[in-house]
Amino acid sequence: MSNILKSFQAMDFAPRPEDVIVAVMGMTGSGKSTFISQCIGQNIGIVGHGLQGYTQAVDCYMFPYSDSVNVYLVDTPGFDDTTLTDSDVLRAIAAWMSDTYKKEIMLNGIIYLHRITDPRMQGSALKNLHIFRKLCGTNALTHVTLATTMWEAVQTLDGERRERELLDTSDFWGQMHQNGAIVERHYNNRESAMRILEKYIGGERTATSLQVEMVKGKKDLIDTEAGIELNSEYRKIEDKLKKELQITSEELRKAQQNKDREMAAEMERYQREVNEKLAKVQMEREDLKVDLAKLLAATKLFGTMPRSSNRNSSDQPSAPRGKMRPARKLDMLKGLLGIGPKIEMAEVENEEEYRMKKSTG
Repeated sequence: MSNILKSFQAMDFAPRPEDVIVAVMGMTGSGKSTFISQCIGQNIGIVGHGLQGYTQAVDCYMFPYSDSVNVYLVDTPGFDDTTLTDSDVLRAIAAWMSDTYKKEIMLNGIIYLHRITDPRMQGSALKNLHIFRKLCGTNALTHVTLATTMWEAVQTLDGERRERELLDTSDFWGQMHQNGAIVERHYNNRESAMRILEKYIGGERTATSLQVEMVKGKKDLIDTEAGIELNSEYRKIEDKLKKELQITSEELRKAQQNKDREMAAEMERYQREVNEKLAKVQMEREDLKVDLAKLLAATKLFGTMPRSSNRNSSDQPSAPRGKMRPARKLDMLKGLLGIGPKIEMAEVENEEEYRMKKSTG
């Protein structure tokens, strides 16, 4: 591993007062890992242009900006990740941000990346933006940079038109820009990346709304502004699925009444699919009902896999607390989250004691 590149879990994160900490956020595929690689001057090995997002946890990369200042770039997963639920993403970001805030470590800035190649702001992109805005809160917006990426892949006039739409629409970037967020273009090279980053060198740090709500306000994640926003999205999906179930049930009843076996079988199959989707959404909503203590306990139990440019097995960290059987991990996590037998980690010293506690209830 290069001596100018490291990856840190929150528990190992100890920047100096003069160091600079910047979070890089945005949808999957918006260029977060590319941006970080360009700032560092080395490929961090997370540049993903396929269907699946690679950054599945919050990772932090450090490089020396000068003899006296180190820069820490925090890489986050997007809310449209193909392998993580939106609840997983918010939990990961909340855990990292809250853990660092408890240690009185705050951010110098947040860089939010958006593909200028996207013709419209809708669906996942709009949801991602809304949650980001709630996560930051109004007070932190003066430390936010909204940067468009992939200008090399569009005609300049098209890019400028889309940029104007972002700024002219209050629900997109307009309101955040009016409240102090900076707007930049990233031209996919190190010079451009450093120009955006260097605005935060020597600047003051700030706390996000999510950090203050969870640490000082002691709110459950679902009761934070970001949690409320995501839960609202889940409610919309849940309502839509329930309506689909009503329609499907009526169609199934008609098919059975008409003795149309083929149609009845198709409606039963579709009904099962909708019920599975509904159960998944309801489970993801439940995942937001967690306080800071349980969130951090679950995060530390499973750990965060560091990312680096050298992905040899020798660089991978050992499992937290030594080797732990999958079934034991699952039982302990359920206990921590209040959905299974309550077995505190501190009470369990070895596998034999674990089996005895399980057998006694």
